[in-house]
Amino acid sequence: MVNAQWGKLTVDTRRSNDGDPIGVISWAWFINIQADVPGRYDWTVFINGTAPEGPQWNVKDDNLHSAFRRYRDGADRYRSGDVFHVEAAHAAGKNLYVTPLNRCRIP
Repeated sequence: MVNAQWGKLTVDTRRSNDGDPIGVISWAWFINIQADVPGRYDWTVFINGTAPEGPQWNVKDDNLHSAFRRYRDGADRYRSGDVFHVEAAHAAGKNLYVTPLNRCRIP
């Protein structure tokens, strides 16, 4: 978890349905000012500095949360020891929120 004055970013690994203990990386971004939460969020997930999925976006009425699966379309997208990080932005009125610097080594 990375805390900022205006909110926090959490990242953890979870067991996938097929039993892989690090099969899912779950991350969530919480903004404390409830009125600023709804709207468009843009983000990119990086593994070892590369973006396997490229830029993503979604319109949310609650805080942004997502899951990044280890296996997708028959491909292994990360391994134990790789480094995960996410960069995201959200504009709300006159405020622009960006995720705090975060780097997580996958167990």
